[in-house]
Amino acid sequence: MNNNFTELGITPPILRGIDQMGFQTPTEVQKQGIPHILKKKDLIVRSKTGSGKTAAFGIPLLQMINPRGKGPQGLILTPTRELAVQVDSDLKRISRYLPHKLTAVYGQHSMNVEIQALRKGPSIVTGTPGRVFDHILRKNLITKNIRFLVLDEADRMLDMGFIDQVKKIIEKLPENRVTLLFSATIPGEIKKICKKYMNNPATIEIESETKTVETVEQFYYRMRKNEKRTQLNRLLEKENPESCVIFCNTRNTVDRVQRFLTEKGFSSQALHGNIPQNRRMKTIDKFKKGRTPFLVATDVASRGIHVDSLSMVINFDVPFEKDSYVHRIGRTARSGNGGRAITFVTSEDIMSLYEIEEHIGTMITQKELPQYNNSQGLKSKSRKRRDFKTNQKRTSEALPRGF
Repeated sequence: MNNNFTELGITPPILRGIDQMGFQTPTEVQKQGIPHILKKKDLIVRSKTGSGKTAAFGIPLLQMINPRGKGPQGLILTPTRELAVQVDSDLKRISRYLPHKLTAVYGQHSMNVEIQALRKGPSIVTGTPGRVFDHILRKNLITKNIRFLVLDEADRMLDMGFIDQVKKIIEKLPENRVTLLFSATIPGEIKKICKKYMNNPATIEIESETKTVETVEQFYYRMRKNEKRTQLNRLLEKENPESCVIFCNTRNTVDRVQRFLTEKGFSSQALHGNIPQNRRMKTIDKFKKGRTPFLVATDVASRGIHVDSLSMVINFDVPFEKDSYVHRIGRTARSGNGGRAITFVTSEDIMSLYEIEEHIGTMITQKELPQYNNSQGLKSKSRKRRDFKTNQKRTSEALPRGF
């Protein structure tokens, strides 16, 4: 089998799974991380989202864990439900030629379904901190045989206020284990966790040859706050992207923008934490399959979106956190692809924009707002309206209005 992963000491069944996924060449985080983890040593990895870290920890865990062992031997903590589902799905694809049982547990998912899955004795459990801790307290999740702990996107778990739950979970685990921590940044609180709960960990820092943001064409438009939606409509008609995620800072704004796009004839869906989990997963699946070209989302709800060919990202709102900007625009530059990122900036946002520029180490180009030419948008608008009418029957449920 012509697969560069063979040089990393990976077993044939996993190589077959990787090959079927279309992966031939390991990423840098996989090259450095997999051999180290196979030695059963604690590891800290600072690496950006989209660098291939799921396979970096997933491959060695699947290889070292006994699929017929007693009870869960691996626990993976993620900050969001969507990411838990994504990681669990990726591990299942990698291990398709192994007898592993894998499951994911997360909030707003059926507790009974999860209990039944845990009773079947999965070898690896992936979940969000709150739901994992709940299962531990209810004795649904037995921790005495856990040999591997993965903290995925640790800085995001800190940002979302889950770090105390993470600590409580760690206290319930055997001390004789391998702990792996993956994070885009290593703030002070994360360093404290590493020092307290990890055993002489090695550190790998992955610096891409080009930063994620440098592979994205970035520019912004200055405008008044009350004209954002109008300019969004004009921009989408002019640019006519095949797919686009429109980021807003709040759930209320997501709902207002999504309703506005629907009124203008664009096929769009909303994604935020106030929408039931099963509908959120269906929405992400539709977007990935191209059945919904436009997605309006908050930062947290977007964590499970991994689309290699995403055409464009629009920051309807300048994000509150500088790292959120990098994360947002990185959605349109995955797997080595370039992308486009547009930000709407009001007079209240300009200082935040300067701080983002300082953070990413580059200037974001200002452009003049496009002149509205109705004839330019007719083709785009009619196509999107046809798409919308086609999908309207499938999406008859009304979207929640705000909080």
